[in-house]
Amino acid sequence: MHKKILAIVNPVSSNGSTGRQWPNFEKAIRDSGIAFDFVFTEYPMHAKELTQNALNSGYEVILSVGGDGTMNEVLNGFFQDGKIINENAALAVFSRGTGCDLIRTIGINKDVYSMIELLKEMKSSVYDVGSVEFTKYGGEKTQRYFLNVSDVGIGGETTFRVNKNSKALKGFLSFMLGALTTIFTYKNKNFEISIDDMNINERLNSIIVANGKYFGGGMKIAPMAEMNDGYFDIIILGNFNKFELLYNFSKIYDGSHLSHPKVKHYRGKTVRVNAKQKALIEVDGEQPGVIEAEFHILPQKLKVLTGR
Repeated sequence: MHKKILAIVNPVSSNGSTGRQWPNFEKAIRDSGIAFDFVFTEYPMHAKELTQNALNSGYEVILSVGGDGTMNEVLNGFFQDGKIINENAALAVFSRGTGCDLIRTIGINKDVYSMIELLKEMKSSVYDVGSVEFTKYGGEKTQRYFLNVSDVGIGGETTFRVNKNSKALKGFLSFMLGALTTIFTYKNKNFEISIDDMNINERLNSIIVANGKYFGGGMKIAPMAEMNDGYFDIIILGNFNKFELLYNFSKIYDGSHLSHPKVKHYRGKTVRVNAKQKALIEVDGEQPGVIEAEFHILPQKLKVLTGR
């Protein structure tokens, strides 16, 4: 039985190349025999609205065509009034953005022919979803779902820097240069953290709340993370000085940073983060606001088409 598919395309992703190349992608998918509809996003969070409307109209597969931020908007569209719209509907990800971090964990390649195979085979896994409450820049409290990683600290400031600049250098270089630049300006903060029933009050660099393994354009921040185990993997970067960050920076790309005595790993289902100083939050490659923040894991919540 053929499923009803809608592709939600962010034409400005990948520095505009997604919009330019979409006619070729569309032709390749249609020529393979896959029937689908598509629509372009026009403004921030438009993909959320489009996804909600599509699922309520009977679409069964939503294909996100764009970056991790587009995927996050589509993910949020699977929910309405705090509940998933259709638990049998599936998310598919054609990753075209800067980071492409989620697909590293779930085993999807970036090319259109891999996406065609994914849509033909319709193999899926059911993954946990994170929910986070935080404060938007206007001061309004809000809530957002995430599938991959959310973090508070230097990652939030790096994402803010990368997203406001041109991404012509592509993911790896954009995030690497953004992170190195941020190291020189970032100041550690006095964080107050609770992980389930455990409390931490220390001067720290960052708190990473991970469902997936990668963030920041290929940084293997949580190599032990499993996206269907019902737990967050929480990585805490301690009170690193700038020299220590620079000296150990390369370790984050292969996961060996976890052996450093100033890096701690915890597992939990509920995480609360606050600080005496302003701290930015990053959610699936987007930088939508500031803390304080409260994270909850929603086990086995979303069906995702996977390459495994």
